[in-house]
Amino acid sequence: MPSFRHSVVFRLVIGYGALVLFTVGLASAVFYVNTSGLMQRNVDRQLAAQSRRLDELDRQQGIAAVIVEVHELLTDDKDIETENYLLLDPQGAKLIGNLGDWPSSQVADGEIVERTVSRLGKPSHSRLLQRHLDDGAVLVVGRDMRDLDELTVLIREALAVGIGVALMLTIAGAGIFRWQLERQLGVVHRATLEIGAGNLGKRLDLGDGRDEFARIGRDVNRMLDDIERLMNTARTVSNAIAHDLRTPLGRARSSLENALRFDEEHLRDTARSAIDEIDGVIALFDRLLQIAEAEAGVRRQSFVRFSLAGVAADIVELYEPAAEQEEMKLELDAVEDPLVLGDRDLVAHMLANLLDNAIKYAGRGTRVRVRITATDNTARLLVEDNGAGMPSEHLERATERFYRGDAGRTRPGNGLGLAIVSALVSLHEGALILEDAGPGLRVRIQLPLADAADA
Repeated sequence: MPSFRHSVVFRLVIGYGALVLFTVGLASAVFYVNTSGLMQRNVDRQLAAQSRRLDELDRQQGIAAVIVEVHELLTDDKDIETENYLLLDPQGAKLIGNLGDWPSSQVADGEIVERTVSRLGKPSHSRLLQRHLDDGAVLVVGRDMRDLDELTVLIREALAVGIGVALMLTIAGAGIFRWQLERQLGVVHRATLEIGAGNLGKRLDLGDGRDEFARIGRDVNRMLDDIERLMNTARTVSNAIAHDLRTPLGRARSSLENALRFDEEHLRDTARSAIDEIDGVIALFDRLLQIAEAEAGVRRQSFVRFSLAGVAADIVELYEPAAEQEEMKLELDAVEDPLVLGDRDLVAHMLANLLDNAIKYAGRGTRVRVRITATDNTARLLVEDNGAGMPSEHLERATERFYRGDAGRTRPGNGLGLAIVSALVSLHEGALILEDAGPGLRVRIQLPLADAADA
């Protein structure tokens, strides 16, 4: 694993922690500002309302009524710990109130200020509003902020504790997050090391959950299954190629070596035999090249519309003499004549491979039927015989390259016929299905119709 500070885990943990702390800090700041501001705004509205009420009382009933009202407010046992009042005459002399000296000339009229004043001989941190009445008197209305300051301190302390708890939870969550990530990534890392060392059977064990790691693990395991299968196939193909090449090349070498001991006429016969063996090797490589081209989609640019029944009629007519030699009955049942989009020669070659296999393996005196049908968007080609058939355990592997069943090992061939058919069907985006016809073998090929392929 990379060093922690250079790892993706470290960056994710730091990012996660920073985001959580920023969110908690921002939420706390917004809560604190709004709460403190709301309390202050409520105090200011109360001071303004009380000041206007006393000013209106002065206009209607005079300064004496204001003095009486202030006296009642100071002695009514309501808010006696927080309310502040001061009434000065036009010359600045105190008429009534619980505040000491007040610098009226230093405070703008109608402005709410926050300062420490003397209240009943004790310092008081208050918010205060000064107003000049019509007769020249000065009215000061205020509220002691000590209780609200204490509440603000409590809120601040509570937010600090909350942020501290959030920080600890963030650290714990980041640790759990890091542990989970490193555990999952560690499984991937160890598995890739084993796979890189050659253990292709190793798989990722990320559990059966539905999270992202489990889904990725299943996808990677499927990919590894495919890779292992392809590697085994490549190994099998390589062994089969080596075997199939060794035999004809060995025979050709032996023939040429023996020819050196005989006359010119025998030499010509030996040369012809060697050429036949080499032609067989070339044919083998041609078949492998056909499979490779089909799997790579090289021939798709030559696709055209053509009649599937027409191709089937040509190939069936071509193989009728071979079928007659084996006393076999070859039938064509073209129920419909669908148009398909593809390479006419490749489809003909595909059907030829199927008929060649049927004639070779179905057995003397059997029947081979070729049937053409169609649905709304699919053309169906069926090749069926009533011969010996193929054991069910061989059906799934019959399209593998060089695979030959027990019956096919005693006959000439290299096990590429159905592999070529499978590759050509895939090239045409169709489907190949092998079934037991009971008796015999049934091969179903489904190809998209030309209109469906264009869509």
